[in-house]
Amino acid sequence: MINILPTPKVCRENKGKALSILPVASSNYNAFLEHIPAFSDIFKKLFNIIIPEGKGGFELVFDPSIASNAYVIDTTGGEFIIRASSKEGLMYGLASAIQLVSVSGPSLTVPSVYIEDRPDKNYRSLMLDLSREWHTVDQILKFVKLCFIYKINYLHLHFIDDPRYTLPSKLFPKLPTDGESYTEDDIDLIDSYAYSLGVNIVPEFECPGHAASMTTQYPEIFANVSDGESGKFYNELGEEMSCDSLLCAGSEKAFKATCDLLTEMAEMFPHSKYIHIGGDEALIQLWNQCPHCRKYMKDNGIEDIYELYSEYVARITDHVLSIGRTPIVWEGFPKKGAERISRDVAVIAWESHYHLAPDLLDEGFTIINASWQPLYIVPSLNHRWSPIDILNWNVYNWQHWWEHSVAKDNPITVPDTDKVMGSILCSWCITYEQEVARIMENLIAMNERVWNTERVKSDAEYISAFKTIYSLAARLMQ
Repeated sequence: MINILPTPKVCRENKGKALSILPVASSNYNAFLEHIPAFSDIFKKLFNIIIPEGKGGFELVFDPSIASNAYVIDTTGGEFIIRASSKEGLMYGLASAIQLVSVSGPSLTVPSVYIEDRPDKNYRSLMLDLSREWHTVDQILKFVKLCFIYKINYLHLHFIDDPRYTLPSKLFPKLPTDGESYTEDDIDLIDSYAYSLGVNIVPEFECPGHAASMTTQYPEIFANVSDGESGKFYNELGEEMSCDSLLCAGSEKAFKATCDLLTEMAEMFPHSKYIHIGGDEALIQLWNQCPHCRKYMKDNGIEDIYELYSEYVARITDHVLSIGRTPIVWEGFPKKGAERISRDVAVIAWESHYHLAPDLLDEGFTIINASWQPLYIVPSLNHRWSPIDILNWNVYNWQHWWEHSVAKDNPITVPDTDKVMGSILCSWCITYEQEVARIMENLIAMNERVWNTERVKSDAEYISAFKTIYSLAARLMQ
């Protein structure tokens, strides 16, 4: 059996036949040749073999008749041919090629096989929390490699939150956290290496909540001015929250500075189509005590802080659109005022508490599934899900363990629709050492269920295929 994950749409094997090829790669298309060095880097890590340009090995063929997210592998004619019409399809083909290869002395052995493949959903992502738990550049690059071999096409990096501001900034040099922020060279390396392997970085700038790393360093710019009673503040669930975590929504100075930082971040990631602006869990009650916010509401005919919340998300996402990027936000803004937000904005539905997936779809948004259960990885021993749990989930389904979530007692299912772009596996508040094995296990299971929205493998068949790719992933992550 050919053990490739995610499971290809078409896979025909001539059993008992095999092909021996040289460890080289060639192409009839210059744009494909540019990716041979990155492919060679992966190959060397896995097999201690360098893949230079040359004939008699992997032949990368540009074929405009193939869909941009598809690839074809054909070894039945005595050559190892990978056909694609874009870098995306090519990288999927190269990842499958690695799963097919056996090393035999100076040559490579591959089965005689014909494969046609493409994903059902084009957004498949891993998120790393770099603010709560610092990750080194080397650790991030390892996850880039993992995304490549698993055919995960987006790596979402949560750079900013209350504990740390991990990006460099020329505009506001006090923002980067001492000793735990990335340099411009670090960001260039992450961005360029991910691009070389066909992995798209989604950088996240968290606002208006989770912003203490900004308000504490530049309170005169970003913080709310309170003329109300001092004391403790609580969210709607009765949990105490930090007053420092909320950006001012009424100050033009704060808004302009936030937009400038978003532009600065976008310039750091020239290959990124998407910019994530956060948008969830904001302690908006503080806006009632801020004279700037009250004045903004009065001047703009905004009824209350809930409508102001949607207004803020609309203004920020409009800025992201104005600089040529597509905004993504977390489920968090309320239904009230949501008509202000562009439908070009993608929403990650995760909690099934603030704004439910069916409502977002009815309102015309495209959405991404981040169902807390089973797609979250957190330190808690009580909230752990296995690859089999994920195989029993699907991309149109939301589940939760939390009593405040609508999806706890009645999991949410929406009809099959292209408006569900795909899914994201989120690793929150957890160290690299704690998360790495769990991500390696659960990420490919998620991709299996999103690449193929209809389940195609039994548990036993999946486990057999998983052993092959896990052994490769383990070598990459060493």
